[in-house]
Amino acid sequence: MEQTLEAIARHLNGRLIGDGTTRIRGINNLDDVQEGELTFADDAQHLAQAMATSAAAVIVSAGVTDLGGRSGICVQHPKLAFALALDLFYPSAVSVGGVHPSAVLWERVRLGEAVSIRAHAVIGSDVRIGRGTTIESGVHLGDGVTIGEGCLIGPNAVLYRATHVGDRVRIHGGSVIGGDGFGYVFHEGRHVKVPQVGNVIIEDDVEIGCNVCVDRATVGSTIIRQGTKIDNLVQIAHNDRIGRHVIMTGQVGLSGSVTIGNYAALGGKAGVVDHVTIGDRAQVGAASVVTKSIAPGEIVWGYPARSLRSTKRAMASLGRLPALFKRVVELVAWMRRIEGRLDRVEHAQNRSPAGE
Repeated sequence: MEQTLEAIARHLNGRLIGDGTTRIRGINNLDDVQEGELTFADDAQHLAQAMATSAAAVIVSAGVTDLGGRSGICVQHPKLAFALALDLFYPSAVSVGGVHPSAVLWERVRLGEAVSIRAHAVIGSDVRIGRGTTIESGVHLGDGVTIGEGCLIGPNAVLYRATHVGDRVRIHGGSVIGGDGFGYVFHEGRHVKVPQVGNVIIEDDVEIGCNVCVDRATVGSTIIRQGTKIDNLVQIAHNDRIGRHVIMTGQVGLSGSVTIGNYAALGGKAGVVDHVTIGDRAQVGAASVVTKSIAPGEIVWGYPARSLRSTKRAMASLGRLPALFKRVVELVAWMRRIEGRLDRVEHAQNRSPAGE
């Protein structure tokens, strides 16, 4: 669907630069933008790149006043505006409601208005689903699950019993929420399972990627607070407590009873041992292993994770090791020559006649 540049500028609350009647037929990134499309540039380097493309217009930052005859939209946050423009051109599907004939609903299921349940979904007893939520094909909702309004539960996702999901939550395909926590006691030569009788609570505006596992608590609740975003293939163990607006990228793994503070960020493949606390706004670098608690606002990286500054110094030192090793070898050889000379002098003195 085409839009005029002026209409898009109004939608973005931006300042129009150039011709507002310019027709925009799509949105694209800088590397792939074509004629008739809108792109964005959030710094001088990207702006220069944008000027070399055939883009119909460019979303630029507030400090830009002239585009050399090109058209654009000036906003405070170009990347955010780009996301809002994408939503304008590709709006999310609105649930129209309805239950597919192949879906199975057990006893005392309560559905809000315009709930959509697709093919072969299985809905357990005493489940509540809020208005405008979509349950995709193959989903399993256990007994006592509650899901708020405007949610999307992706294909083949599993929500075990008593899982509670807030409003506007997106859980993508293949994720399993509320499976058993990994708890055992070793006794008389075997591992005895500790019953996992808690649940999982997911607050409003959380997004969970594909094939994520969130284990229910041994007792109490595993909790993911409002606005947190979780990438694909993440493992969250029993009794973990994830704060508000946390970012966790692909393949992060949390052991049990971990606490993550508000606005913290964990890079891909980061691992956290049990009973560790990561403070508010702390950052954990990719592939790091966190073995002890991290203070609020601290940035760590490495194995084991240490402050970013000390880790960078250590990494820089590694580059000097070959030269240092060569120097040590030279010093050892020099010391051996000195020792040889001293041995010869001492031997000569011992052979001299007494009193000479």
